[in-house]
Parts: sequence; C-alpha cells; structure tokens
Amino acid sequence: MHGRRNVLTGSMFLFFFCGITGNTFGTVIHPELIESHVTDVSMLEEISKFRSGAGHDFSYDASFAYAGEYFGATDSTEPDSSMKHYLAPYATHLGDASTVPVYAPFDGVITRVTEEINDDDPSIINKRVELTSVDDPNYMAVLFHIDLDNDYPQIKNDWPAAVWPAHQPDDASYVTDTLSAGDLLGYADMRTGHDFDIAILYSVSSTEKYWVSYFDLMPDTLFTTYGARGANRNDLSISKASRISTPIIWWGSRNDDDWVELQTVPENGTLKIAIFGLIVFFGRPVNRRTS
Repeated sequence: MHGRRNVLTGSMFLFFFCGITGNTFGTVIHPELIESHVTDVSMLEEISKFRSGAGHDFSYDASFAYAGEYFGATDSTEPDSSMKHYLAPYATHLGDASTVPVYAPFDGVITRVTEEINDDDPSIINKRVELTSVDDPNYMAVLFHIDLDNDYPQIKNDWPAAVWPAHQPDDASYVTDTLSAGDLLGYADMRTGHDFDIAILYSVSSTEKYWVSYFDLMPDTLFTTYGARGANRNDLSISKASRISTPIIWWGSRNDDDWVELQTVPENGTLKIAIFGLIVFFGRPVNRRTS
C-alpha cells in the first residue's frame, strides 16, 4: 500500500464538486491511483488517444444494463468515440500471447472476468478483466484481450445471460483475485491483433458512471517514461468539445490523428538523463484535471 498520495482527498473533492454542480461531469480532479505501468513501455510503438476514432465506438450504450446495474458509462451526452486507449507494440512483439506483459496498474481486486472470442478466428479466446481499486473502489480498470494467468479466476461475475448470451458460471478454482500494483496479470494476446486496450471507469453512483483516460490517473513520476519518448500528456486525449465539433466518420479505417507515435527507445544513459530532466521540469506531481 505504498505511494498513496491524495487518493482520499481527491475523491472527497470530486464528490463535493459533483454535489455543488448537480453532478455535471465538468472539470474533475482524479486521484493519482496508477502506481505501475500496465505493460513494458519500451515495447510500445504507438497509443490511441482517448475519444479517438480507432477501433470501434466505446462511449455510451444504454442497452448494456440489467436490473438497474450499468456495466459501462451512463453519460448519453458523449459523442460516439473510443473512450479508451489502444496500446500497440512494435511488430517484433506480435504473433503470440506470451511476449507482451500486462501488469496491474494499482492495488486491486478482480471483480469481473469475461471471455472474448476473436471474430475472425473463434479458436482464439482471451479475457476481458475488470480490476477495481482497493484504495478508491469508485475507479475500475478494464483490460482487454488478456491471456490471463491461471492463478486468477478465468471467469468471474460474468454478465447476466439476459444481456450476454455467452454467459458462463464462475470459475471456483483459482489461487487469488487480489493483486498489488505491478503484479503480472498475464500477457496481451497478440496472435492476430495490432494492439490491446485499457479503459478506466469512474463511478459516482450505480447509475452515474464515466469513462476517463488512464493517463488522467497517472502521476508525473510514471508519465516521465512516456515523456522521455516524446509523448505529451495533453496529446493523448481529445476533448469532448473537439469530438463534438469533429464527429468520427472514419470508423474501420486508419486515421493517423487518432494515434500518438512514441519515439524510438533511447539508450539507457540518455533515457535516465531525460527522465531526470522531466522530473525536475514538472516538479512535484499533482492531481490530473479532465474535461
């Protein structure tokens, strides 16, 4: 439970803010919950932007609920977009499900594991894993296309059959469903894919939920790894206003503006100097604001 900074303070402020603004999700301070990179950043070539047109629409789906429980975001004012990040490794790391590691981004409990079946090749099956933060259970990381380690439940709390015909019973034989930040969850299934993905769901209540960027929960001390490769935090998200003014009309096609390409990994000495310089430049990490 090390490295906790402003988690409770951030959440208390967020609830206070929502209360005085009538729960309109405007500028919000998110706690810096991320304590570990979700993968080996040196393996990544590019990252899709939050609210991009990469992949498919992942914003609001009114039908994805059952008995008053919403399984995703509830903000119907969001324009169609991909409100998550695709992480694309270099081509040299593609082709298997045992090369690109996936780590727990924070201390958490696995609260749901469902099965994902490849549309083009049904023999390729992997997992969608929901990890709820121990320090602030209002935040949940969703990790897609994971070859989940056998120590963890292979199916847990699957969606109800009423909304998910492929519903399966819980896996009762597993070692643990609790992880510390940095623990290995498994490996990204890159047998046929170009990328795997991560989303963060923030819950104000059982009926009010929002997707937020993974990077909005990341302290500068971790983001320096991306900064050393030329990434700018602001470039990793598209604002709601910008997305509304420029609707996505290119679903299913590549748009380079949807992606942030990372610079080539520098030599070890250069990387250390760059990270030190960025830490000095940014100063003490602060909570992230989103809009």
